[in-house]
Amino acid sequence: MDFKKLSAFLEENGLPAFRLKQVRDAVYKNFAVSWDEITVLPAPLRERLAAGLRVNSLDTAETLVSKKGDAVKFAFRLKDGHVIETVLLNLLPEKWSLCVSTQVGCPVRCPFCATGRKGLKRNLSPDEIVDQFLAAASYLKKTRGQKISSVIFMGMGEPFYNYEAVGEAIRAMTDPDLLGLGQRHISVSTSGHVPGIRKFAKDFPQCNLAISLHASEDKLRNELVPLNVTYPLSQLAKALTDYIFMTKRRVFVEYVLMDGVNNSRSQAAKLSSWLRSVAAPKYFTINLIPYNRTGGPFKAPAKERVKVFAGLMEEYGFEVTVRKSLGDDVAGACGQLAGK
Repeated sequence: MDFKKLSAFLEENGLPAFRLKQVRDAVYKNFAVSWDEITVLPAPLRERLAAGLRVNSLDTAETLVSKKGDAVKFAFRLKDGHVIETVLLNLLPEKWSLCVSTQVGCPVRCPFCATGRKGLKRNLSPDEIVDQFLAAASYLKKTRGQKISSVIFMGMGEPFYNYEAVGEAIRAMTDPDLLGLGQRHISVSTSGHVPGIRKFAKDFPQCNLAISLHASEDKLRNELVPLNVTYPLSQLAKALTDYIFMTKRRVFVEYVLMDGVNNSRSQAAKLSSWLRSVAAPKYFTINLIPYNRTGGPFKAPAKERVKVFAGLMEEYGFEVTVRKSLGDDVAGACGQLAGK
């Protein structure tokens, strides 16, 4: 919603200023996504507004619900015809997280990620990011009578390559007069964009930082996460050390396990060594993510191999979780978003 344009329309037509607050409350508190849903406004006014101003910048092209009902994937069509994907995840009973996209495609081009193989089309605007939340919240309210409790910037794109728009979206989501989420209910995942990590530490010290690591030696990480060529592990380690010193916050380490690539005992030892060079184990939670099918040459390790890797990291003193794959049957799991 372009509230500046709405404010100008109201002023130009001599309409009372309180109409702006009514619309803002309808959008951010009641999750209205069309003028027809904002019934507090007179019908003639709604018709005039609908002629020149959209409530939500996104059109829902498709909604897919997983068989278990614990994941809902939205394909949103943008005004220029591009499509992005957003996923609602039921991680805990009656606790829904929303995984939002920040770009159309992704410039990092990780070979195991469906989004990366698309390349970058363009950045999303702050409104296009926030509108994913509003559209998903409207769906959840209407279909289940529930609310979104947290947001994960882990969908399509590298958030820190679109830092200003992401920052503006976070401010809207955490504004008590708008969506009112606490900063600690916001998580941002980066492939290792060092300048973004440093700026994030200053701007949003209470938000959660996640690092898509996947390898702890430069040669392998250059192949899996091409951004590592620009910001190698030595630079990333220094940025994370400084981040932890500034914020005193725990860092979430995302590690996609690929059979025969990064899941050996030696890779576990190298991961432990690298993380310890950054900070003590208490400052990390390692999220192990068995590879989700994206059409590439990779495959997930057997469950027993995942268990062994997790056990090794726990022996090294780290808190470890094995990510439950939600939405795989609707291509909504980690790495599968392709904006089809």
